[in-house]
Amino acid sequence: TKTNKDGGNQEVEIARCHKGQYFGELALVTNKPRAASAYAVGDVKCLVMDVQAFERLLGPCMDIMKRNISHYEEQLVKMFGSSMDLIDPGQ
Repeated sequence: TKTNKDGGNQEVEIARCHKGQYFGELALVTNKPRAASAYAVGDVKCLVMDVQAFERLLGPCMDIMKRNISHYEEQLVKMFGSSMDLIDPGQ
């Protein structure tokens, strides 16, 4: 996955997924736009899910993922100096 650093046009690779891994879960958990884009570097098979299917699949794990959002924010701050507002300010 790649994201723009400092709001500019330069994309920075932040992760490379391998067989069995996933991406995009943060947008599904927070109902916010994706913070990064994903690009295939070879032949891939991807499963695309909407929020309802994701929540049905994860069930009770959703609460755990929501609790772990602060860990995602810490990593974003380390990489980009900003958390990109993952958690609503009202929470």
